[in-house]
Amino acid sequence: METLMKKNPPAVSVIVPVHNVASYLEKTVRSIMEQDLRNIEIILVENLSTDNSYEICERMADEDQRIKVLKIGSPDVSAARNVGIDNAGADYLFFIDGDDTIDKDMFSSMYKAVTDKGADIGICNFVMEYPDRPAEYPYRETGETRYCSSSEMLAELLAEEVCSSACVMMCRKSLFDSVRFPENRYFEDHASTYLLVDKAKNGCVHIGKSYYHYWQRKGSICHALDFTKVCDFASGNVERIKFIGKYPGFSADTRKKLLAYNVWLYMGNILNAIKLAETKEDFSRLRTLKSAASVILPYRIVTGKDKNRLLRMKFCWGLFLRRYRKKLRSVPQEHQAG
Repeated sequence: METLMKKNPPAVSVIVPVHNVASYLEKTVRSIMEQDLRNIEIILVENLSTDNSYEICERMADEDQRIKVLKIGSPDVSAARNVGIDNAGADYLFFIDGDDTIDKDMFSSMYKAVTDKGADIGICNFVMEYPDRPAEYPYRETGETRYCSSSEMLAELLAEEVCSSACVMMCRKSLFDSVRFPENRYFEDHASTYLLVDKAKNGCVHIGKSYYHYWQRKGSICHALDFTKVCDFASGNVERIKFIGKYPGFSADTRKKLLAYNVWLYMGNILNAIKLAETKEDFSRLRTLKSAASVILPYRIVTGKDKNRLLRMKFCWGLFLRRYRKKLRSVPQEHQAG
């Protein structure tokens, strides 16, 4: 089998982090096995599951020789993806979560769209699937295939006009020579996929169709928000704000729009984090995150209430913290992470 793979390398490598998803894993992997693009490599990265996920991986690998099972000593999604990248044999990579499913033609459609243009990245939409109510389509289902320059796609992705999840992206493996998923951090895609698009000098392709089915389940990582998750999302916004401010490919109007949107997200999550903070370590992290006020204010894109909040964060942090902690605990969370 090893000799065969060297003579006929896979068109794409599919990396699936596996952590306590035994109830859903077989359905996920079968949706990959049944792709109409057959020349694929499936890398299941099992990371410290306490259910029988590993046994399912091994059984399915016995069934399909395209499946490779890796086992790592960390329950972290990013660590699993990064190990998968290091072991991938194809020039293009997909990342699928272990409890989601994909349409049969996802790989073939995206592979053709990307290779026809010689692009570095392909992006599609996703549909949010619920067990007890109709599905939701967060992005426009145009069915259109568009080629975009790196800067054009960055402007759309940083405004969340196209999805920034790694699970809807097909990426050239060489992009990961200088970009990796940040480990031990929630919302890792939010902090990394725009950096991949920045490296996509051969451009990107976007397909306005939802090939990816994102199943909404109780207890999933993104939905069970806590202080750390909110802060990780806010940290991603701080990094995006700094990137946007320095990126040379945006017009003044585009830069202003992108900064305003990401500052809005940052402010909402800072306020949510203040509401959720409990420990000395929590308040120490808040102090680190509030330093972004000094980065944001010089752009002069914030007015009114948010400008006053930023000024108080910068110059009167102790008073700001006490006032808003008391106030926010009596009101619903504002525009929160995710």
